[in-house]
Amino acid sequence: MVQLYSHPDKLLKDHLFNVYQLGMKKFENKELNFNNLEKIKLVTKIVLISHDFGKSNKFFQRKLNLKMEGQENGEEYKRLDNDSKSNHSLLSSLFTYYIADELVDNNLLSLLGMIVVYRHHGNLKNFRDMVRIKEWGVLEEQFNNIPLEALQEILDLAEFEINITNLTFDKLRDKIGSRQFRSNVRKLKKRLVEESNYLIVNLIYSILISSDKAEAIFYSKGLNYERLEELVLSRRDIDPEVVDEYKKLKGWDKPESKMDEQRNIVYDEVVKNVRKADLNEDRILSINVPTGTGKTLTSLASGLELRDRVGQNYRLIYTLPFTSIIDQNFDVFTKVFSETGFQVDSSLLIKHHYLTPKNYIKADDYEDDEYDISKHLIESWNSEIIVTTFVQLLHSIFSNQNRSLLKFYNISNSIILLDEVQSIPHKYWKLVKVILERIAYKLDCYFIFITATMPLIYSEEKDEIKELAANKEDYFEFFDRIKLNLAEFREEKTIDDFKEFIVQELEDYSDKNFLIILNTIKTSVEIYEYIDELLEDRIIEGETIYLSTNIIPKERQERINKIGDSDQRQIIISTQMVEAGVDIDLDRVYRDFGPLDAINQTCGRCNRNFNPNKKGIVTLVKLINEDHNDKTYASYIYGNTLLRNTDKLLSELPDIVEEKEFFKMNKKYFKRVDDVKSDDISINLLDKIKALKYEKAFWKDENGEVFNLINQDFETVNLFIELGEQAQELWKEYKNINEMEIDGVEDYSKRKAKFEEIKKDFLNYVITIPKQVAKEQLEDEQLEKTFNLIDYYQYETVYDEQIGFKRDKSEVDTFF
Repeated sequence: MVQLYSHPDKLLKDHLFNVYQLGMKKFENKELNFNNLEKIKLVTKIVLISHDFGKSNKFFQRKLNLKMEGQENGEEYKRLDNDSKSNHSLLSSLFTYYIADELVDNNLLSLLGMIVVYRHHGNLKNFRDMVRIKEWGVLEEQFNNIPLEALQEILDLAEFEINITNLTFDKLRDKIGSRQFRSNVRKLKKRLVEESNYLIVNLIYSILISSDKAEAIFYSKGLNYERLEELVLSRRDIDPEVVDEYKKLKGWDKPESKMDEQRNIVYDEVVKNVRKADLNEDRILSINVPTGTGKTLTSLASGLELRDRVGQNYRLIYTLPFTSIIDQNFDVFTKVFSETGFQVDSSLLIKHHYLTPKNYIKADDYEDDEYDISKHLIESWNSEIIVTTFVQLLHSIFSNQNRSLLKFYNISNSIILLDEVQSIPHKYWKLVKVILERIAYKLDCYFIFITATMPLIYSEEKDEIKELAANKEDYFEFFDRIKLNLAEFREEKTIDDFKEFIVQELEDYSDKNFLIILNTIKTSVEIYEYIDELLEDRIIEGETIYLSTNIIPKERQERINKIGDSDQRQIIISTQMVEAGVDIDLDRVYRDFGPLDAINQTCGRCNRNFNPNKKGIVTLVKLINEDHNDKTYASYIYGNTLLRNTDKLLSELPDIVEEKEFFKMNKKYFKRVDDVKSDDISINLLDKIKALKYEKAFWKDENGEVFNLINQDFETVNLFIELGEQAQELWKEYKNINEMEIDGVEDYSKRKAKFEEIKKDFLNYVITIPKQVAKEQLEDEQLEKTFNLIDYYQYETVYDEQIGFKRDKSEVDTFF
């Protein structure tokens, strides 16, 4: 029998059978709650075994042989490479549909299997486009040049009870290209009325592409199937009491202050209620407690306790809104496990965001220096605990992208913790509510929402979410760390008005550390320079620290580390970036107007550790731009719905609001937001999801909005600031990497791997700013590349070491 290949020197039957075995083990290891599970399982089997059947056509095989002979630059190879007859996905999908239609009594599932195979090398499209076939002439020529006996041998390997050796093209076309088929498609489109079909497609698609990529990558690196299975499927047990042990090691089980005692009370109650939760009904949970109550350890403990109850094969996915907090929490988790005797490696714990290096390490002396393998293992979340961002999680649930959906199957059977969940835009609340609920029940998941300011995505009053901190009102009542001063908020202030006010405050409270949070980079720079002049003129004393996304990350982190570590009084001037999980504690905080949840985050930076001898003061002001029709600076950053509701609520409160009133204040705020918000965008997206309109929901829709967690209506550029010798060396390395010769996929992969080695250090010198701001200082040709160099000799003209990029007039700001 003819030898057919799937990849260079890889037999097609071996590749397909390996993918089939690996994929089915992934499927069978999952607890799933679909009504027609056995039929979904059968379709998954068919998809896995047949996904590359189209590669058996002689045109694909000839092209692959030429590649194996090293003739990729020859005329014949180039001609075949541009000839659609050497493609394989569409033809494979027709085989998938034929076999599924013969074996599975479900037309819709057969179609879903077909579109999964058709798009397994690309991104998912709209349902209608994925089932509309026009290339019948090409398909016929491909089909007539396929050895069906070889494909039958592969089906026999997987013990399918079907014979395709006598299949003709006319029979295949009659099944898929007939009027009856088109009529069935029209009828089936009317049945696409629930989100479960979307989850089924994503699950099978994810199992296929993750298994297909893994098998191809591992084989290309000389690793056998057994090693592949061991790395991808092996799991580890975690003692649910590891956080308790860690707390004992630190002596935190014996509190030395009221604050420590309160943290333990919160911790104990949350863990106790996890043990009591109804595992069938209580799938959406929450931990709604004040800032500074030890949410990180409490959340980890609750997740591990829940995992112990539902099964050790359930992953923990801990998500946060900003990359700046990821490293901080990851380091805490690492300490918990390493200090209690756990072997901490990538099989136990990984972090995943755009800055993390792709380096997968296992304790059994396995460190994968092969970039492709490490990248695959990390990006498909092969670990017990994943610390990642909302973007990584939600854009893996709401996506048509192959790369994003790679990890979707590992979202099933997981415990997903969303820390600072109030960061999810309110326009997506209904979308998130509906889809996460379906995921919880169909894919057997649990969600824990963690925040001091709980948004009304789910209603506790309607029993849609179960609170684990049952005595949360008592906890908010207990805290008496700060006062929110609204007296200055009553009247709008220009920047000059604010300068007069703040200098008086700095003089009156000369022994206090200050944090001043402004909404735009321009205002933050102006106030910083003003206060710096006051220091130079010895009108006030202390040292200034400036923080914003306008300065390079390396310098930003060094400045954050300095906060609280000085004999001098410190005055920190920052944009709202300091609210994003930066663990600092100041005496007096001043903030320009913003949504209430942002104001709450600000309050968490004041007297955070509950010093009973000094109550913190957070003063709110409302700054306006007199050069722009008295527009509030807050409106440059935040949406009108949140600002209007915050403004209205604050106008009803007394000048001084005690911290113990925050819980009621926050509850009232989110109730009002829920009442006035529009669900139109969510409803539109849900309609597109139900109809499997992947591209229109997640890529491009001229008549509606696509899902995008981070909205940015202006173009940005990346500037590499060559500040210091390390930066100079990094830019040289980057330039050398970019100049590496690329002759095929292997070389491209090597180049990416080389950049991964320097990526984290390299990005420490990169700022991302609006293009229109950059154009004030730089020519167009300096702004055209992925990373644009501001070299050592030029940077002083456009970059100030204290305030960062020199801006002129623009008020556009980036926060993410």
